[in-house]
Amino acid sequence: MKSASNNASIAILGGTFDPVHIGHLRIAIRLRDAGFDQVLLIPNCVPPHRDQPLATGEQRLRMLELAVAELNGIAPSDIELSQGDTSYSARTVALLKEQYPQANLTWVMGTDAWNGFDRWKTPEDILARANVLVISRPGDQARTDGWLGQVIDKNRCQLSELHETQHGGVCHQAWPELDISASDLRQALKQGDNIAFLTPQPVLDYIEEHQLYR
Repeated sequence: MKSASNNASIAILGGTFDPVHIGHLRIAIRLRDAGFDQVLLIPNCVPPHRDQPLATGEQRLRMLELAVAELNGIAPSDIELSQGDTSYSARTVALLKEQYPQANLTWVMGTDAWNGFDRWKTPEDILARANVLVISRPGDQARTDGWLGQVIDKNRCQLSELHETQHGGVCHQAWPELDISASDLRQALKQGDNIAFLTPQPVLDYIEEHQLYR
């Protein structure tokens, strides 16, 4: 791991955000409160490991803008949407490193993503430019075998150390989160259920205005 001091610490939270919900925002706020100077929410263009989002990239970005409008230190980024093709995290990290050459970047993922991290496109390139923070819910089992185990043994660190580490650090952090998913939210909208408090009101108004997920 390569350390650096007095540089901005940026957390990167990627996903489809189809749509953004309170669970996403709770994690983003928790990251900000944990000491990250900025939290970037990055919607995929074409996700490599899941179905294509139902809402367009423009719509998902706009919902993120509405959701974080009053949250200091948390902002959406169109860096993957602007590429117009499959969104590979390694390329995104490389592009962000060009934009923020002095920053300490940390890619944030859940346990399920970590357990498949060794099958991502060039995961070693991510670790060469950024840290990895794995957020686990109580009861989650994170893989520690094979290449993933070697990475943990070599690069394990504490959350506070990520702010002063430019790349290679791996931290596992257990945080409880709301039991909500975008797919559950879409299904509720399709059924006409009340989803108040599951996504910010401006986002709900946007979904209603554009008749999304019906």
